[in-house]
Amino acid sequence: MIGYDKDNIDEKIVRKVNSMLANPNFSEADIKNSSEALGGIMKWVQAMMIYHDLLKVVNPKRAKVAEMNEKLGVVRARLEEKRKKLREVEEMMAELQAQYEEKLENERQLVAKIDDSNKKLVRAGKIIGGLSEEKIRWTETVGRLEREGSLLIGDCLVAAGMIAYSGPFTAKYRTELEAEWY
Repeated sequence: MIGYDKDNIDEKIVRKVNSMLANPNFSEADIKNSSEALGGIMKWVQAMMIYHDLLKVVNPKRAKVAEMNEKLGVVRARLEEKRKKLREVEEMMAELQAQYEEKLENERQLVAKIDDSNKKLVRAGKIIGGLSEEKIRWTETVGRLEREGSLLIGDCLVAAGMIAYSGPFTAKYRTELEAEWY
């Protein structure tokens, strides 16, 4: 009885056993009176018939569960595939976000450099404006120095003559020199 295949009881056997159990002359009390062991076997047979009736309800549900588990396996496989794609997209988005942050930082640095260059350009313009006034003064100074430079030889000759005349010679000696020259 322990190794009996209770999941696959033939329908012919079930009909025969049910007809015997339905017979009014075949009662549980009569069987127990005749043999205690036979009463236990009768309980086992009744349990097998109830189990067989329950299998008629449960087996279609087991089949449905197996079918649903198969579908669940397919859905889980698709879900895992979608999750894998989602991870790839999230990784790509993280990479793009990092690139975006890098570009923003680069842009901030460039804007700061442009701002600094504009400030330097304004300062350079002020310096050039200030130097344009200096250019006028320098041009006037160069013109004055060129005019004075053309007179430099004559001024040097007059100065040398002045020094020679008023310098180391005494008045007596100068008069004698003057007389000789004339």
